[in-house]
Amino acid sequence: MPVPSRPTRRFLTVLALICLLGATIRVSYVAFFKPDVSPCAASWLEKNSLSDITGRTTYFIGRAPDNICGDALVYHDGANLLAEGEGFISPIRFIYTDGARFDSADHPPLYMIYLAGFSVVGLDSVLAHQLASVFLGVVSIAIIGLLGRRLANERAGLIAAFLASIYVYIWINDALVMSETIAITATATLLLLTYRYVSDPSRRNLVLLGLATGATVLTRAELLLYVPLVMPFLVWRVSRAWRPFLLRLVAIGALAAAVTAPWVIRNLTTFEKPVTLSTGVGITLTYANCEQSYYGNLVGYWYFPCITPAPDEPDQSLDEVILRKRGLDYMAAHKSRIPVVVMARVGRQWGLYRPLQHVELDNFDDRPPALSRIGLAQYYAFMAMAIGGAVVLYRRKVWLWPLLSMFVIVTITAATSYGTTRFRTPAEVAIVVLAGIAIDAGLNRWWRRSADDTDVDPGVAPAPGAEAVSENSSSPSS
Repeated sequence: MPVPSRPTRRFLTVLALICLLGATIRVSYVAFFKPDVSPCAASWLEKNSLSDITGRTTYFIGRAPDNICGDALVYHDGANLLAEGEGFISPIRFIYTDGARFDSADHPPLYMIYLAGFSVVGLDSVLAHQLASVFLGVVSIAIIGLLGRRLANERAGLIAAFLASIYVYIWINDALVMSETIAITATATLLLLTYRYVSDPSRRNLVLLGLATGATVLTRAELLLYVPLVMPFLVWRVSRAWRPFLLRLVAIGALAAAVTAPWVIRNLTTFEKPVTLSTGVGITLTYANCEQSYYGNLVGYWYFPCITPAPDEPDQSLDEVILRKRGLDYMAAHKSRIPVVVMARVGRQWGLYRPLQHVELDNFDDRPPALSRIGLAQYYAFMAMAIGGAVVLYRRKVWLWPLLSMFVIVTITAATSYGTTRFRTPAEVAIVVLAGIAIDAGLNRWWRRSADDTDVDPGVAPAPGAEAVSENSSSPSS
């Protein structure tokens, strides 16, 4: 059967219906099922804990949104301040306390910039930002479908897209106003362009891949690991000679650096101490390396009160230095415990250590336990199928490393910080794609048996480039 150069009309029609299903699930949750008051909302926490201790009502009560919490409040308010021309500043004190204006680099900026684009045109409510995130989630479904199609065939792509549309650990992010949503979209795009470049290492695809790499790094800092883990091997596959290898590798790196440079230069010239992608390392090292996260019931997790007393320097980078030293000092004083803690972190990350406790802990990331239990069951099923999908691609001699690198990146992230479900989101893309391929392979086998060894399944169109990503293919020159 000839390899189609474009998706068939049937594929696009079914993919659109799957995207509609995904949008319906996401919008329905936002509109009808998401709790009105998040269990981690600032006002809820202060009203039920701090106010009891201090005997007074604190500054969030009646002012901060009740249906988002934690980092989501920073993204939401930060995007609105950015749209108002205030720049990247810390919104908490500026809005809720004394109006102090502090430059901020809490997170890489792309998600906040994305939300600010909606705020500029008046769509600045929590609901508007949730729906903006839903749009990204629907785009992710389509890209995942295209990725599965490229790696296997159209039916595998549609199955992968369907799994992405119903998978709790993917769609719930869209209601939380958190960067996991854009990280999933960026990861799916990066993987799709990676395999597209393997199939056709043209200059155009090189440019797209380089730009996508830089954009992905601006969604989640740990995705920078994709560059050293994948790019050298990718470029060598399509080069096979040192001169084109070096030229292409430098070109991709330069394009990615050009995308990230404005943010990095802004940080280096804004703060007293060097800051590149974010100032989040210090606070993470502090609350992930303390008594409760090393020896208590939360081993391998984090404990926010460990940052107390919190530094309050006039420059965020100075707070970062203080918190980083606090975390590193604790690690140095408890070296013998680190291997146990790292194993617990990785075990939590992959649902292998105290998963039911982790379901309850996810509640403080605004993930209701009932939904988390469904998501955990889906995760176990999809992960088992993903292993089968990896075996299928390996037997077909399809290059697996870009997909598998997401599991490595997530593991490194957990080992060096803490284990939590939301850190697994880059790997969720690979999980649903591989699971879709496994299901498709199972259907192919069933079809052959039920059709008395018929050679071709007329319902499956092979993907463009599926042969080109295999070990034995020859690559065209760029």
